[in-house]
Amino acid sequence: MDLLRLTLVIVGLVIVGGIYLKFRSSSSKEEASNNDDLIPVLTPIDDEPEQDDFDALSEVISTRDRIEQHTKQTDASFTAVDDSSESGTETLLIVLNIMSAKEHLFSGETVHAVMTTSGLVHGEHQIYHYLKDGAAVFSIANAVEPGFFELDKLDSTSTPGLAVFLQLPGPLECRQAFDTLLEVSQQLAEALGGDVCDENRNVLSAQTISHLKDKVDAYRLKQQVSQRSKHH
Repeated sequence: MDLLRLTLVIVGLVIVGGIYLKFRSSSSKEEASNNDDLIPVLTPIDDEPEQDDFDALSEVISTRDRIEQHTKQTDASFTAVDDSSESGTETLLIVLNIMSAKEHLFSGETVHAVMTTSGLVHGEHQIYHYLKDGAAVFSIANAVEPGFFELDKLDSTSTPGLAVFLQLPGPLECRQAFDTLLEVSQQLAEALGGDVCDENRNVLSAQTISHLKDKVDAYRLKQQVSQRSKHH
């Protein structure tokens, strides 16, 4: 998968997630029984994909033409997702969400103010990036369509959530990158009055954090073993 396609799939998944969010406040009575029917969620990285996942991916790809046209207009390469397929480097994607309380939305102007105060910059693909030496450690997109934030329309923009994604390897050491992701996400959620959630939009628990740390550590160890084998 080339760089642009991977980027579009990620942003597409964010947009598909917005389908659920748009109906959340209006269907609270049926929420518990209907969530699985409203929105296909990301399959955990270590699970075997099912047919529903392929159906979800097909729906995501169907939005690609419109988003690709936008990215052509911005004429930008997305550094948050570093395509390492040519070098054979395996990658790991970590996805979190920052969700607002029910019946509440984050305003575009508030999001922008909180992002910039926390050190993120609005850049490539009109989303926010946390940078290290000019390279994105992780990025934050709008959780609903169109997936990005237009600076000249912030006063008329609102969203029930933000999608946060980190791909390893990146400009920081793996565990440091994850710890930074978690720390900044918690700061943003507190400033916005929301919650840090996992990829399935459940409030992030200590157990889930521990599981993600184990996953990052396992990935890091695998990369170290791979690098050693290349030098022998």
